[in-house]
Amino acid sequence: MDWNGRVDGSDEDILRIHQVVQVKSLDELMADDYTGKKVCFVSYNSNEGIRRNNGRLGAADGWKHLKTALSNFPIFDTNIRFYDLRDPVDVKGGKLEEAQEELAEVVAKLKSKDYFVVCMGGGHDIAYGTYNGILSYAKTQSKNPKIGIISFDAHFDMREYDKGANSGTMFYQIANDCKRDGIKFDYNVIGIQRFSNTKRLFDRAKSFGVTYYLAEDILKLSDLNIKPILERNDYIHLTICTDVFHITCAPGVSAPQTFGIWPNQATFGIWPNQAIGLLNTIAKTKKNLTLEVAEISPRYDYDDRTSRLIANLIYQVILKHFDCEIN
Repeated sequence: MDWNGRVDGSDEDILRIHQVVQVKSLDELMADDYTGKKVCFVSYNSNEGIRRNNGRLGAADGWKHLKTALSNFPIFDTNIRFYDLRDPVDVKGGKLEEAQEELAEVVAKLKSKDYFVVCMGGGHDIAYGTYNGILSYAKTQSKNPKIGIISFDAHFDMREYDKGANSGTMFYQIANDCKRDGIKFDYNVIGIQRFSNTKRLFDRAKSFGVTYYLAEDILKLSDLNIKPILERNDYIHLTICTDVFHITCAPGVSAPQTFGIWPNQATFGIWPNQAIGLLNTIAKTKKNLTLEVAEISPRYDYDDRTSRLIANLIYQVILKHFDCEIN
C-alpha cells in the first residue's frame, strides 16, 4: 500500500512519516548503506492462525490500517530513517508455517544490517516467525543467545499444536524448541486475564517458568519488574497483542476484553496509560530490541480507534528507543 497523508510543506520541522519513509525490496534494504538510526516496518498478511484458532477474522488487514495511522505522525528527529519492506510476508494457500519461516528469514537479515525491526500483523502467530528471526541472527553472534520475550497479552498463547500451529500456540512452540536446543526460555507476560486462560494453560506456564502478571495487578508493576529481564538478556522481543487492552480503547481486536469497571483498574483489560510507563522502560533499553504488534481487526473497529492507539504506542517505542525526547 502507499503511504500518504497531510502535507504542510517540505521544511524539516514540518515533515511527517509518509513524506520520508522509503519503501524498498528486501534486496534494496540489505544494500542500503545508512549506518545511523533506522527503523524498518515489516508487514505480515495473515488470518490463517486466527482461523485455525477459531477466532474472529480480520487481522490480515491490520498492518494496512497501522500504516495509515502512522503516516501523519510528525518527524522529531531527522536522523532517524524510516523504511518499509515493500511486499508483506503473505500466508498463501493456508501455509502458515511457510510464512513464519519467511518472516524469520526477513527479520534475521534486517537485524544483520542493524535495522530496528517493527513487525505488524496479522495474527499473533507472527510471534513465532519474529522470534525465530531474532534467534537466527543471535546465533551468528553468540553460541548461547539470551533472548527475553516481553509480551503484553491477555492470553498465554501456549496451547497444544499437535493438529498444527495457530495464533494461540507459538509460545508453547518456542518453549519446546528452547528445551530441545538447550536455550533458556525467558517468557514474561503482562496483562493475563484470569478467565481467558484454562487451568491447564496456567499450569503449563508455571511448568516452563513463565513470569506472568494478571491484568488486575498492572498498577503494582514498575521498572523494577522490567529491568531484570532487560539486564539478563542480550535481545528483547517485545510483542503486543491488542486484545490486552480494554474494549473501549481497543474494540477492533480478535478477542476483545469486556466489562471494564473503572478507568484506573484493569480487572477486564488494561488501559493504555497503565502500560505506557512499562513500554517506555523497555523501549529505552540499549539491548537489541525487536517490536511486533498483532491482532488488530479493522472490520470490528470504530473510527480506527484500535489502529490509532497501537500506532501511537509503536511511535512512542521508536522515539524512546532512539533517545528522542519531545519537549
